[in-house]
Amino acid sequence: MPREPVFSRRALLQAALASLLPVPALALSSEPVSIEPARLAEPASLFISGARSGARSGVDEYVAVVFDDQAKIVASVPIGARAHGAASHLQSQRACLFARRPGMFMNTFDRRTPGVHAVTEPVGGRHFYGHGAYSQNGKLLFATENDFDGMRGVLGIYDASRHYERIGELDTAGVGPHEVLRVPGTSLLLVANGGIHTHPDSGRDKLNIETMEPNLALIDSRDGKLLARHVLPAELHQVSIRHLACADDGVVWFAAQYEGEEVAIAGLAGSISIEQSMQSFHAGVSGKGLTLVEVPAALQARMTHYVSSVAVAGDYALFTSSKGGVVFQVNRRTSQIDETISIRDCSGVTPRLVSGLDGALVTSGTGEIVRLDAEGMTSLAMHTLQWDNHVYPI
Repeated sequence: MPREPVFSRRALLQAALASLLPVPALALSSEPVSIEPARLAEPASLFISGARSGARSGVDEYVAVVFDDQAKIVASVPIGARAHGAASHLQSQRACLFARRPGMFMNTFDRRTPGVHAVTEPVGGRHFYGHGAYSQNGKLLFATENDFDGMRGVLGIYDASRHYERIGELDTAGVGPHEVLRVPGTSLLLVANGGIHTHPDSGRDKLNIETMEPNLALIDSRDGKLLARHVLPAELHQVSIRHLACADDGVVWFAAQYEGEEVAIAGLAGSISIEQSMQSFHAGVSGKGLTLVEVPAALQARMTHYVSSVAVAGDYALFTSSKGGVVFQVNRRTSQIDETISIRDCSGVTPRLVSGLDGALVTSGTGEIVRLDAEGMTSLAMHTLQWDNHVYPI
């Protein structure tokens, strides 16, 4: 019998009614890659997100916030500027929060002392793109970065055991890399190359909308070898692939944002099979392993073609849109949208990962933290914060 949806229609109604530089050889190896069923992170009960505090008093302060599964704040650390995404490695207790692009800092944490952090800045000619991923043993951190004069994306490599010293970089095989995800149980990194070129001299301006070429690139983190590359069809070249989430079957779900004219478009959400992608790439066949979710035109219009984040929880992939104030649930087996729910200014979403329970937490720019599970929607807390784009287990 299939499991109950993360949130069911009946439960929601009840809830509503109730209320490339070379990488040093020592850091890499040339061992063959084996694809195994993904081993997801062990259960966590703490989560991290960037937020803005003081908005109601008129005095802005940006903070990194750690909270538990009941939405109780455990630590809040001033960080000086707006944050975006985060990375964590549960076994080594390491975590990192990245600045919003064009980012000029990343804050690194130890889970055992979440109130203590250190700041790392990018090297010359680079800025952070807001996301990163740890190596399998937690020693290395790979951060998406912009080689803005070279107009190419790179993954900066940082040695977490040496105070996050930068030891090299890998080419991402694309422009504007946003989120990078390590496929659990492997050394493989999947990069969402959003295709958008930016330059610090132009702030957050997007400089190549007419010619952008987004792709998903699969890279061996040990030697930088390109193992697979998915380029969206020409008619979707303005669909910027942004965010990623991996399921336990080795399928990665992605969320995108459309930069073109206000028309209905495919590609705002989808998935990619890592194993099929590698097989087709080596066979010289493109497009194998890529599945697009059909998002109704009315929902696209509501979201203004902007999908904020994605997470996998049980049998479902959950997508948020802050602009649409909506979460939509996709059945992983059918790639069809099963349910939608309205949550004002929702953006961050993460699996709960507590005691093996399915379900997810959603954060909102209103300060609310919501739990979604088979019982429905539960508002856990309304904090005097504006939660930023993403939330992650640490």
